[in-house]
Amino acid sequence: MVRCSDRALLAALEERGPARATQLAAELDAHPITVTQRCDALQSRGHVRRISTDVFGITEDGRAYLASIE
Repeated sequence: MVRCSDRALLAALEERGPARATQLAAELDAHPITVTQRCDALQSRGHVRRISTDVFGITEDGRAYLASIE
């Protein structure tokens, strides 16, 4: 099981591009609500943007943050 960490979420979004919370949850072996909550937290810091109700994408700030934590 992959933890639903900031790093894991941002890396998945960096690799695949914008994705639905359910797709990310399946990839990260996490619950969709957990993914949505983590994405909302990342959005509040400017690392992720909500594209639609359940689709998230990484921002330039998110890419920089990901590079700093890898």
